[in-house]
Amino acid sequence: MKLYTFIDHGVERIGAEAADGGMVDLAAASGDAAYFSSMQAMIEGGREALAHAYRSGRATQERNPHPGWVKDRGSDPASPQTPWMLDVREARATVSRRRRTPARSWRTGSRGSLQGKAEGTQSRQLPPPGWYETPGYYLMDVDCIVGTDTLVSWPAYSDWIDYELEIVAVIGRGGKDIARENAYEHIFGYTLVNDLSARDAQLKAMATGLGPAKGKDFDGSNVMGPCIVTADEIPDPYALSAHVLVNGERWSSSDGQEAQFRFDQCIAYASQAQTIRPGEMISTGTLPSCSSLELVRTVRRGDVIDFDVQQIGTLRTRIS
Repeated sequence: MKLYTFIDHGVERIGAEAADGGMVDLAAASGDAAYFSSMQAMIEGGREALAHAYRSGRATQERNPHPGWVKDRGSDPASPQTPWMLDVREARATVSRRRRTPARSWRTGSRGSLQGKAEGTQSRQLPPPGWYETPGYYLMDVDCIVGTDTLVSWPAYSDWIDYELEIVAVIGRGGKDIARENAYEHIFGYTLVNDLSARDAQLKAMATGLGPAKGKDFDGSNVMGPCIVTADEIPDPYALSAHVLVNGERWSSSDGQEAQFRFDQCIAYASQAQTIRPGEMISTGTLPSCSSLELVRTVRRGDVIDFDVQQIGTLRTRIS
């Protein structure tokens, strides 16, 4: 089931996609606002809420038109909400390509290309101990999350715009010290995030040995959506084909098969001695070739970035 958070007449609603492309307002269709007052409430409702959603969706489509029917799926998307979100180490191939990319004073060459004389290079040192043994992560700022098709105002302190296509697991059942073999039972569904990066600011911040700081944290820097697809429809999130398009031109294609750490490992690691809760999110890190840095290309203000991922849909970001 594809689940959407949208705004209808100023009120946030939860919708489920119908077979003909319409959408069912689950609270209106079921007459039960408890489960469907918000996406977080539905996630916390667990299997019972999901079963209720399936029943309501089927009943509404059979009786179309119905008070719960939203024919126009173009209703304004609302920003997804999560209490906590972590971003895990990228795939080995992604890390390798980035480490070979020089730190430059970039200037724009032909459309979409980067030119410039290297002014030093990123560290050529081998990864530190534990790099490939531990699913290290950093916490993403959940106050910077916005919905699909949002116009993001690029920060004035940055001239290096970059995107990162990542698949996100939404936790449906909490727990502590979760065994790896049981980890997938704790996933409610999957969505996408464009983890925007002010690369110039990020390089400066990470030279301190701490986190990416203002390279990642600015209003609208985490664009999420377009929906949450329930886990029962995606048996292997790492097998989904993914494409990046900039202004309609395909820049790259990828999947998650090269992921250094998978969701079961990440959930087991993150839950060690710490309780994780419904609604919290874990990202794969950037899929291989799914950042412009790896492609040695550049994104400009005014560009439109689309992430088109099999079974999930298209996440759009507009840069101003």
